[in-house]
Amino acid sequence: MFRTLVLLLLSIGSSHAGNENRVLVFGGTGQLGSAVVRELVAAGHPVTVFVRPASDRSRLEGLKLDYVSGDILDAAQVKAAFAGRDIRTVVDATARGDADDEFYPTAMANIIAGAKGGDVQQIILHGSVGAGKNIEQFPQANFGRMRSTLAAKGRAEQRLIDSGIGYTIIRNGILLSADLPPTRTARLSTDQRLMRKVTRADLGLLTVKCVGNPDYMNGIWHAVDDSLDVPPQYR
Repeated sequence: MFRTLVLLLLSIGSSHAGNENRVLVFGGTGQLGSAVVRELVAAGHPVTVFVRPASDRSRLEGLKLDYVSGDILDAAQVKAAFAGRDIRTVVDATARGDADDEFYPTAMANIIAGAKGGDVQQIILHGSVGAGKNIEQFPQANFGRMRSTLAAKGRAEQRLIDSGIGYTIIRNGILLSADLPPTRTARLSTDQRLMRKVTRADLGLLTVKCVGNPDYMNGIWHAVDDSLDVPPQYR
């Protein structure tokens, strides 16, 4: 009887890890995405990273994870990434690279379509402070050529909000150097008037905090680190 009970508990634990926490990450080889992937793996989540065939995977070297290749702007290839993988959580940490600004709403539309073909419970989007109408909160900021990009990111956010899938939008303001360690004091704020500094490593930790967490579902949060100085124009 004791052996049967142990096997049952192991089965339950295996099912929980394999189902509720299985994560598909888009943009996982980039500076932000790789920081997110490292923290997800460290937290014990089974992770699959969607990569372009020619992507440099060196930032993820040594991590225990799976890869699936494709082009995020190809809807069929994104949909195929979900097939047979029982993905419950998706993280979008993509950057447009050489693509135009429409990359963001197009990529999000493809992710949503793929997620709806499975049993995805949550999409976590790493966005930017100033996206969409949020730009109106920062009249003092000189966004310059970023304005069109932020408008496109706002359209991507809205597509996610309207998708019917549970969503978490984490906006970052001033990203610090990718080689900086986490301060471990960053937090998520619902105050969308905040433009603050944050490390990529801390954004990885905040992502882990949000996975499957009902306290961070269906809303927009700004990443804030009270231990870092605030530029005068944003105080």
